[in-house]
Amino acid sequence: MLATVTFGVVPAHAEGSKTTYISYWSTGGESSRWHDGDNDNTSTTVRFQNCKLASSPDTRASAAVSVWKDVFGPDENKGSKGDICSATKSWGVLAEGDYYFSLDNINGASGPGTFHLDAKPVTMTW
Repeated sequence: MLATVTFGVVPAHAEGSKTTYISYWSTGGESSRWHDGDNDNTSTTVRFQNCKLASSPDTRASAAVSVWKDVFGPDENKGSKGDICSATKSWGVLAEGDYYFSLDNINGASGPGTFHLDAKPVTMTW
């Protein structure tokens, strides 16, 4: 489940940003949607911080996510990025549309229910 806790400060020239958190997410989980009006020349970025396994809060975790464009029919995968817990990852400047990210794997495992991830904060800019 992804819950919005606060809206972040918009970086200079960014159209939008959002700061939230992830609690007890397994692979396949999806974020809320955001709209990129393509009104700027800013890359879409995602960053997880303080990634931990929900079952073992003292254990640091790694994660990979994909950004998707929400379209009629099958959604368009804009690419997967690993190591999202260690550094901000960029998907470049994306065309106007509605987007979300999905959790691809945790500690390299992608099976349903293998691990559950907690991360706070989770920051997106577009």
